[in-house]
Amino acid sequence: MPPRLIGCALALLIGLFGLRCFRTWRVFNDTTDESGHIACGLEVWQTGRYTLETQHPPLAHMVLALPPFLAGLRQSEENRRTNHHLLWTTSEPEFYWRTLSLARFGNLIFAPFLVGYVYVWGRALYGPAAGLGAAALASLSPNLLAHASLATLDFGAAVTTLAAAYHFWRWSREPGLRNCLLAALAFGVAVLVKLSAVFFVPAIAAVFFLLARRRQWPGWRTAVKHGALFVGVAGLGIWAGYLFDVGPLPPAEIPPVAGTSGQYLESAYQVLIGSGAIPAPRLARGILDVLAHNARGHPCYLLGRVSQFGWWYYFPVALAVKTTIPLLLLVAMAVWTLPKRPETAAPLVAAAVILAIGMASHMDLGIRYILAIYPFLALAAAGLFAGPRVVAGIALALAAWHGAESLLAHPDYLAYFNQIARGREERFLLDSNLDWGQDLERLRRYLEANHISTVYLSYFGAADPRRLGIHGVRPLSSDARPTGWVAASVNHLFATRPDQADLTWLKGRRPVARVGKSILVYHFSGHGS
Repeated sequence: MPPRLIGCALALLIGLFGLRCFRTWRVFNDTTDESGHIACGLEVWQTGRYTLETQHPPLAHMVLALPPFLAGLRQSEENRRTNHHLLWTTSEPEFYWRTLSLARFGNLIFAPFLVGYVYVWGRALYGPAAGLGAAALASLSPNLLAHASLATLDFGAAVTTLAAAYHFWRWSREPGLRNCLLAALAFGVAVLVKLSAVFFVPAIAAVFFLLARRRQWPGWRTAVKHGALFVGVAGLGIWAGYLFDVGPLPPAEIPPVAGTSGQYLESAYQVLIGSGAIPAPRLARGILDVLAHNARGHPCYLLGRVSQFGWWYYFPVALAVKTTIPLLLLVAMAVWTLPKRPETAAPLVAAAVILAIGMASHMDLGIRYILAIYPFLALAAAGLFAGPRVVAGIALALAAWHGAESLLAHPDYLAYFNQIARGREERFLLDSNLDWGQDLERLRRYLEANHISTVYLSYFGAADPRRLGIHGVRPLSSDARPTGWVAASVNHLFATRPDQADLTWLKGRRPVARVGKSILVYHFSGHGS
């Protein structure tokens, strides 16, 4: 295939990916986490400091916040102190939509790197045509499209984890100074986008080096020098991303749990360093807070049950119902043919490592936590395109099905479920898999179209209904049995938690409508309805 044609095809994939994301920006209001992420970036651009968040690093926040900052979005000092999720409090609707869209546009900076790295790695493994197929599979993933369309960190984390893994793979196969430096830079960027890279990337890299153990390596002196150089370059890059901050370890946002790894690390730190100053103290605190958060768990939902600590099988179930069936079949074929194509091992191993780490966590809040698995699944599947004619034909047919599933999912990529769970999604998963507060604007349009002036609302999300033009809102409490119109987020209907109203009385009622994928609307003409 001519290089110019491949370049055009890759540019087309990137363009279509960006266009499909763009077409969702004014469909969905800001989801639960977007305002907080934008606010963290605004703090850097407004004050030159990064203090609002420890569990997430600054780089992606800054990327997301720069376009709306240049368009005039600012956060008051009072809101930063009290609730940094408060943005657009007095803004006109058009300003809200424009600056939210600009923040989401910032996330698309990672899209060319997704397509480019998948293609380059796929070409190195199987050849140019298969590399192009891998790039197409990744760019058509509903889950990657979903999180690329939002001003959140998960898409950037998936792409930078992919890039870091690729450079470690190259370094494991071709030990040398250049690959060492590239791996250090890529790892530093991945850590600065999301701290999940601290857990995913070293584990993937360790397996790559173990798989390459029989290759010719330089002497131990050279290996030590390269290792020291890697630590120095990656460390300096991460410190730069934290604005060259130096100081003592900040107070814990989430206290460590006794007897856990986080508590042991915290104790060791206090013994060794105490109140002394260190570079990038918020990075150290962020890692400790992530460990503490994981140890304390978080209310999670799966298959009709709620748990504080999740389930080891949460992410396998999520993959089974949130991934297109043709991509699952392609990966199964890749595993089956692995003995004949051992080069497929690298992406499959990386995917397995991500899945295993996810299964060991207690943060079962959505497929987004292992979103980085999808580029590796696309890479593993792409090897089939370079196989025998019959295998390649089957793979092409499945890829076409995958593409059709992706196109038909528009614009609800976030709430995509395959045929296993489609039509009964809330019986399987909730949270950011289905309901992340994205459909409040759709509810406004529904109320306006049906001339409904008053609604009892139980909404899961951070958006303000009044800002979107829903003024006749009344709260829906546990003991309320209202007359008139009622709207409830499926997260509140099916995942009742101590901090929210108990709406189980609504479950047996037939809704009048489903607004988007996440809000059910009811009408009651009297208390006996």
